[in-house]
Amino acid sequence: MPIVLHTPENQAGNSRALPLAKIRRGWTGRILVVLAAAHLAAGLLPLAAASAGTAALAEPAALAWPAAEAPHPSVKAVDSANAITDPGWFTRAYADGFRLYVAQSTQWTSCAPWDHLQPQLKMALDAGLKIAVYTRDPRCWQAGIAAAGPYASRLQFFALDVETGGVAVTRGMVDGVAATGVRPVIYTGATMWPTLQGASANSFPDIPLWDTDTSVFPFSGWAPDYLAPTPIPYGGWNTPTTMRIASQQQFEFNYNGVAVDLNSFDVSFLKVP
Repeated sequence: MPIVLHTPENQAGNSRALPLAKIRRGWTGRILVVLAAAHLAAGLLPLAAASAGTAALAEPAALAWPAAEAPHPSVKAVDSANAITDPGWFTRAYADGFRLYVAQSTQWTSCAPWDHLQPQLKMALDAGLKIAVYTRDPRCWQAGIAAAGPYASRLQFFALDVETGGVAVTRGMVDGVAATGVRPVIYTGATMWPTLQGASANSFPDIPLWDTDTSVFPFSGWAPDYLAPTPIPYGGWNTPTTMRIASQQQFEFNYNGVAVDLNSFDVSFLKVP
């Protein structure tokens, strides 16, 4: 999740936003390799706002996957904890190839609903984007889903955020989210997860992973690929049968005046109408 910009539109007290992440289930056990592949180049996102000196990322050669075992196509996604008041921002995002918008749903330091959430979810849906939410504190999951109000049934997932400075996720949180009818995913990274989870670090491979790894980026051109960077096995995830469903690949990108994080998602996971 992004660091929040200090602008008049930003929610008071929402002074920072650390990264967020996820996984995927359902691959056949016959998949032999998990590597970053530049499949489904859905067009380059104009990165004119990127900082000077950013180096281009060379695209790896495509893998010759057997047709029945090919990884799913990828789509662009954006997550942000910043206020967005212009419906045109979401329209432009859709035109640039984004298909998912993930928003914080409670205030940054409490479980109180974020007042910008519902208007922004509506603008995203009106522009054709799919939607999902998270809370910085995973203990706020119930309030976080309730904050979506009439849009809760349209949520692709609720992300339990497990990152530095936060708390460990529990099976009770996971089951609580699932009981609402919203799919739970876990956002975390290979270095953060074992430190926070301790003895329970290998207890959640059944929950889809939104992974975060910005080590290969930034870059000056971007095509979505949820298998980039190369997935690192941890927590029981990122194996042929527990592959992540998303990769958060760049923090704090200035997209049309809003600080966002750039992500690639497995398109097959985004199936809520």
